[in-house]
Amino acid sequence: MPWKVRFRDRDFNGDEHWDRAFEFEVREAMTDTRELPGSAEIIFHAKDEDLIDDVTFHESSDPDAFPFHGIHGYHPELGEVFIFSGVPDDGEEQLIALYSARDFGDPPYNDERFTGDGS
Repeated sequence: MPWKVRFRDRDFNGDEHWDRAFEFEVREAMTDTRELPGSAEIIFHAKDEDLIDDVTFHESSDPDAFPFHGIHGYHPELGEVFIFSGVPDDGEEQLIALYSARDFGDPPYNDERFTGDGS
């Protein structure tokens, strides 16, 4: 289920439920793709297990500081795309994607955009 979020002072749709086959298709179609330097931490704040309340992003220039590593590029349908993958503390590999297209897939469930900083 996608959500609206603010990242690097821009608006994106976020999704943590892409399957690996779709991720591969997206990566293959992306242009101007580059690996992001450093690492990121992405924390989901939730009142219950099913509904995210907000999302916090922390980035570091140190590639070992946080569990997520990412790529950035452009996709013909998704617009600007960030794909983060990593193994956070719970030990299960995660894939989190941010994309700028507004009219792609399911609509985001949150009415008010998450600030991206947990506030």
